Amino acid sequence: MKIRKILAFLTAVILTCSASSCTLRGKGSSSEEADSKKSDSDDERDKDDDDNDTDDDISGRYQEDFNPIKDSDSLDKVRKDVRTLLDDLKTESDEDDIQDDIDALLADFDEVYEKYTELMIPYYLDIENEALEDQADDAYEDICIAGELITLAFCRGYNNDNYKDIFSDLIIDEEALETFSDPALTIERVEGYARVESWVTDNRIDRYQDIAYDDDMDEDEKNLKCAEILLEIFRDYDIEYFYKQYCRDYTPEEIMALTDVVRTEMIPVSDELLNAVLSMDNGMDILDDPVEFDNPFETIAEYAPKLSPEISEAADKLLDDEEYSITDGDDSYNGSFTTYLPVSQKGVIYITDNQDYYSLLTPVHEFGHYYAMGYDKVPTYLAASNLDIAEIQSQGFECIFTQFYDDIYGDQADAMLAAKCYDLVYAVITGFGVGEFEYTLLKNIDRYSPEDVVELWEEIAEDSMPGIELYMVNHMFESPGYYISYAVSALGAFDILLDCFDDYDKALEKYEKIARISYNDRSYAFRSAVAEAGIENVLDEDYITDLANELMEYALNIE
Repeated sequence: MKIRKILAFLTAVILTCSASSCTLRGKGSSSEEADSKKSDSDDERDKDDDDNDTDDDISGRYQEDFNPIKDSDSLDKVRKDVRTLLDDLKTESDEDDIQDDIDALLADFDEVYEKYTELMIPYYLDIENEALEDQADDAYEDICIAGELITLAFCRGYNNDNYKDIFSDLIIDEEALETFSDPALTIERVEGYARVESWVTDNRIDRYQDIAYDDDMDEDEKNLKCAEILLEIFRDYDIEYFYKQYCRDYTPEEIMALTDVVRTEMIPVSDELLNAVLSMDNGMDILDDPVEFDNPFETIAEYAPKLSPEISEAADKLLDDEEYSITDGDDSYNGSFTTYLPVSQKGVIYITDNQDYYSLLTPVHEFGHYYAMGYDKVPTYLAASNLDIAEIQSQGFECIFTQFYDDIYGDQADAMLAAKCYDLVYAVITGFGVGEFEYTLLKNIDRYSPEDVVELWEEIAEDSMPGIELYMVNHMFESPGYYISYAVSALGAFDILLDCFDDYDKALEKYEKIARISYNDRSYAFRSAVAEAGIENVLDEDYITDLANELMEYALNIE
């Protein structure tokens, strides 16, 4: 997978809990995704462009790329433990033995995921290294295969009347039962389908990135070719699955109903905040002469004791165990993300530091993820990856950290605070804009041409994301449906930030509560999580309007 230099065109893109870590957690059962998709052969037959692959092309390339099959020790153990469980189901084994088999498979998947992460970091640090790329691709394929094999075993267990109760909490989606209950679906077939699906996904992302970073193409050509790829990708989804994959308790229709109020209320606030920042005495300094940090995580650790003993302990652990990598982006992936090593039980933060405005903001954001992960004990296979909750955990930490801006930024503190408000408002606007585009595309997928896709993007981006081209938003190609999380979580983070102005203890209490809610626990979704943390119902027209009014008043009174 060619994860080239990712364009940092939006605050919401820079402030990310990585597509890798967020979307891979919870990949244990992708059968729901398979049920919602057309077959790959049907999809390929829809393409007639010379640059796209035909069925024969896929078959040939698949043989070339993946034969002979490369086995890892961790994947081989998954196969063996799946066979053990299937055999025990047939022999009416003791329930304790069955539970041991289940525990073994959950541990196996943690191992496969951790090995992928251990290979991913060196590759990101040396992004042009093809050998490291191949290793990371193989490890990702292992995750896809392991998840499908374990799902097969768990569905077979659920269908066994003697053990149904044991497996009931392991069936992530009941739709998977129909697919994996077919007796003709053998271990070998499941593995073969998973390999092809992994290859198709990887191939599409490679093609997208080749286009997006081709200096010989103009923007119109890039947009049109990327629109063709988007049509391929979105044909794989149905409307019900599109948000369900992220365990959301709201629908695309609810988001669409709020787009007008976001556009009407938030865009004027965004403009006023930006104008305020640029007109401040030190406004341009935050861009032209930003405060620099030798190690931003040392700065976080310096102030963490003023927040809570638990946050301080996490900051010290991050430093002492060196659970982070900092790169300048030269010859490396220039994004930032946080992920977790479930076997070693430690977090991993990857940061790109260009010694600019984001030099501390991004590490603070990622530390919010890191801190929350310390409370998360859900096995990787069962992880829900509720990104709406995860992003409040990071954006919320950014908010409570603003109390230290005077000490850290000095004369630039007021400008940094105003800019932080602008960042969050922009995240709301762009998040809803991308959400509107994706859902409109999905509803019209059978009748849209690539030209229609580009026209739709230009119509929405003109108001919500002026200057942002279709090909720039890598999330839509790599994690469709993800992007709205930035907007929804930013609305929740604002509830914490406003408390920071009036009642800091209350703000900190809300943050500590949301940080302790596992974004991988399927018993939670966005609305239930924010309610438990004491955060308002932010997916509400009145909340958005009131928030816009408060922020406008703040912007107009900035000196």
